[in-house]
Amino acid sequence: MDDWQVEASAPGKVVLTGEYAVLAGAPALVAAVERRVVCRVAVRRQGGWRFQSKGFAAKETLAKAEVYGARPNTVAGVARQVLPEAEAPAHVEIAIDSSACYRRGQKLGVGSSAATVTALAAALRALRGETPALSELIDIHAAFQGGGSGLDVAAAFTGGVIRYQNRHAVPAPLPEGLAKQAVFCGEGTSTAERLAAFNAWRGDDTPAALRRLVDAAKAVFERLDEAGGFANAYDDYADALADFDQAAKLGIFGPRHQRIRELAVRTGVSYKPCGAGGNDIGLALSADAGAMADFKDRVHSVGVSAGEGFEPVDLAFARNGVEVRQRGMAPRPSPS
Repeated sequence: MDDWQVEASAPGKVVLTGEYAVLAGAPALVAAVERRVVCRVAVRRQGGWRFQSKGFAAKETLAKAEVYGARPNTVAGVARQVLPEAEAPAHVEIAIDSSACYRRGQKLGVGSSAATVTALAAALRALRGETPALSELIDIHAAFQGGGSGLDVAAAFTGGVIRYQNRHAVPAPLPEGLAKQAVFCGEGTSTAERLAAFNAWRGDDTPAALRRLVDAAKAVFERLDEAGGFANAYDDYADALADFDQAAKLGIFGPRHQRIRELAVRTGVSYKPCGAGGNDIGLALSADAGAMADFKDRVHSVGVSAGEGFEPVDLAFARNGVEVRQRGMAPRPSPS
């Protein structure tokens, strides 16, 4: 779609600490990553509403009336919540590329759905000269995904490293001198399924394992001033997450995450799954760059060369959140 009118892109995310605990009111530490979803929009003279995609499957052509009757858990359903029907064009072409959030056909687990919702909403609102609000995006994504805290939407919207709590995000820079390495375990994970299992396990209570996880999530923010102390707090949180996983039986630490954590312990770095868990993305942190290089080599040797099904991946942190560019204009970030 070379003659697009608006292009918006939004980054993915990794959850450093606070997954699941954030649903009990704890702060989460979240980093936007340069795995961006790109959405291009053009108003046409005919053809209805046409959706094209790379990454997830959503290629279809709909009449405007069908778009405005679409379910909220569809891309068309997101569009109808963003543009009022009375003001929407009859013919729109939307192309969404989320392929950067996939590897060999599997979702990396970096929040592609939140980045998709954020980029699409920003692009459609730009047609009216507007920008969506974070709170609105959180609600739209919750309907699209089937729940969630909104931390992935906040990262996509604001960029950088943030403290997210109770639908509010503020910058939370990491200490200098911190080495990091992401590892992909090779399989996509259904966040919605794990959220449903968590809610069923928790019920109306806050079990002891969840309380410990909340305390560990809070403690991380007391150690953001120094790399070594933060890495230790990150490791303590990983221990609390593992205990929580055993209690709730959510499968956060899938077999490959467990194997990678064994390699991390041997090399003296801290490692944990990021987000829903299962067998998608995890992140190792250390104040020792040499130890991290050793860890990366071991992950490649065991996961790739020995065929255990995981591999190191590049996952640079993203400074900017959602960016919008109209034809002939420079990119402009949406206000946080």
